[in-house]
Amino acid sequence: MEFTIREAATLEDALATEELQIAAWNFSDREVVPHSSMIVARHTGGLVALAWVGDRPAGFVYGLAACEGDRRWQHSHMLAVHPDFQGTGVAPALKWFQRDWARKRGVGLVTWTFDPLLTKNARLNFGKLGAYADTYYQDFYGVRTGLYAGLPADRLYVKWELDHPRVVARATGAVPPPPEPEGEPLNVTAGEGPDLRPERLLEPKAERVYLEVPRDIEAMKRHDLALARAWRLHTREAFKTAFAQGYRAVELARRGPRVYYQLEKAPR
Repeated sequence: MEFTIREAATLEDALATEELQIAAWNFSDREVVPHSSMIVARHTGGLVALAWVGDRPAGFVYGLAACEGDRRWQHSHMLAVHPDFQGTGVAPALKWFQRDWARKRGVGLVTWTFDPLLTKNARLNFGKLGAYADTYYQDFYGVRTGLYAGLPADRLYVKWELDHPRVVARATGAVPPPPEPEGEPLNVTAGEGPDLRPERLLEPKAERVYLEVPRDIEAMKRHDLALARAWRLHTREAFKTAFAQGYRAVELARRGPRVYYQLEKAPR
């Protein structure tokens, strides 16, 4: 599929981001970031860029200028792709556009948050883009609607170091396939598919460990919302424990139909 990406330049471009949020996440009107915020971001050091398939808006990326003391970076608040165009390469293309845009302005770091139980996002963030996460935010947004309804809004905080060798390699097209877990994961589970159940956690000790998560949390929510909530609490404890001990999430691994976060000790 052919598509083009360009920065938002008109009121119509900004308005298109509202419809894309509703289409991608089934947000209520209350949760949609208004087009006026997109316009402000464009004029205050942020980025709003849309992907187009012909004359249809297929997705967008929205980043804000961020700072803390003398540190400057970009925080990528939203990346949305219309359901008609998901899985076509639009999402990674928007992120690589964002990287080029940021580097041209002397920005070397982009951050964002995502739900760690949405595994396709984990594969994009870590496997395809080369980012990592070492911070866990508990119930970051509070009550959500649409795609995120039903579970506490926990998030991993992603760091994308734009000139890191992992990122540079992937920017040239060298995307490794998902690795297979080595040894046993740090959590004990039972069951399969939507009945996969967390049992208990083991103490992380190796330089590299694996954390199993449900392959399809949306299917699990429809099948058993209480079980999906149990997974939220289970993985919350696991991530926070591992991060406190110096691990960071770097990849989504697979063994047959089952999926695992690959956590590694951060370089000293």
